[in-house]
Amino acid sequence: MKLRNPVKGWKIPFQRETLRDDGIAGVVLGVQSVPDGLAGGLLAAVNPLYGLYGYMIGTFTGALLTSSAFMAVQATGAMAIVVADVGAVHNATDPERALFTLAILTGIVMAVAGLLQLGSILRFVSNAVMVGFINAVGINIVLGQLDSFTGYASDGANRVLRAIDTIISPLQLHWPTVLIGIATIVLIVTLERTKLGPLGMVLAIVLTSAVVALFGMDEVAQLRDIAEVPRALPAPGLPDLGLVPALLVPAVALAFVGLVQGAGISANFVNPDGKYPDASQDFIGQGAANIASGLFSGMPVGGSMSATALVTSAGAKSRQANLIAGVVMALVILIFGGAVGLVAMPAIAGLLMVVGYRTVKPHDLVSVWKTGRTQQVVMTVTFVLTMIIPLQNAVMAGVGISVILYVILQYNRVEIKHLIPQADGSII
Repeated sequence: MKLRNPVKGWKIPFQRETLRDDGIAGVVLGVQSVPDGLAGGLLAAVNPLYGLYGYMIGTFTGALLTSSAFMAVQATGAMAIVVADVGAVHNATDPERALFTLAILTGIVMAVAGLLQLGSILRFVSNAVMVGFINAVGINIVLGQLDSFTGYASDGANRVLRAIDTIISPLQLHWPTVLIGIATIVLIVTLERTKLGPLGMVLAIVLTSAVVALFGMDEVAQLRDIAEVPRALPAPGLPDLGLVPALLVPAVALAFVGLVQGAGISANFVNPDGKYPDASQDFIGQGAANIASGLFSGMPVGGSMSATALVTSAGAKSRQANLIAGVVMALVILIFGGAVGLVAMPAIAGLLMVVGYRTVKPHDLVSVWKTGRTQQVVMTVTFVLTMIIPLQNAVMAGVGISVILYVILQYNRVEIKHLIPQADGSII
């Protein structure tokens, strides 16, 4: 039995039914987020565990504080790519503490934006800029995984040059690694079309990683080769305040990317009461999630459209689905920490390549291209910059382009009227 609320077409289930549906959705998201979180850390070129911790802490904290009941706050691909390009993190004396400081600083920027009620400023962001940026990020995700996918340490100043180096060096690739990566992609695409749905992604990684472990493929890299996987939750730590000046610009860039993606969730996923979430409160929730993530050894996080779509399609009825997902991730770490270390790195790389491929939207590129010369130039410039320069700089350049484009469009809308006073005192 269900009650109908005043919002037409919206049904409110009883608490028992809500808990059941949220439990199922939370387990689905929690289990799927384990390999996805590890992949997020790998994409950011940091210890994959920090990606998993970010997913766990971000999902749980975001569920408590965002206005959106369904927003899953996790490490998005775009944000992870930005982190991978932050030299102040990777070249720091203590890269781990620098990463956590970056997450906290990103959270502070997001929270301040929310407290200042800046949710409406995102309308200034040009669609051409975002289409160019997101599609370039998708390609960068694919290119950035070639080393783990092939077992070859490529050389080059950016991902494009490193990809070219990989392509022209076929004899130096480790082909058993390549085969595991290819098998993972094939299994993901195949199993997702079965009743398993999103969980097919998890099973694909389990199967190919099991092959590596059972057949003694020692030359194929595993997670435990690059990081110790403790069966314990992360302990709290403090940021390095001395790194704040060097991390401020990357933090602003990360906050911008995360908030833009989160705004898409606020605008597309209505709450159970039939009302749309408040974007500024979602800013605050994402900010708090980043601060908590940084304090507990996690990487920067933001509203994830794919994870939000997953939890809602799995039947979530309230925000407790994301709370359950966070608990499920914690239990996996505590109970199956040793098994997580056996995950094959080319399997994670294959997962990320699928994610990157799906991020590229040719239809969006074509749509923007048809809107005119100005939009074509803006999209192309943003795309090229994102491919060849560090992403935090590309993001800031995109913000500048959006502002300039907005000013130009507003200028073109100005109407000049000549007012002529008449003898009878009227004005025409």
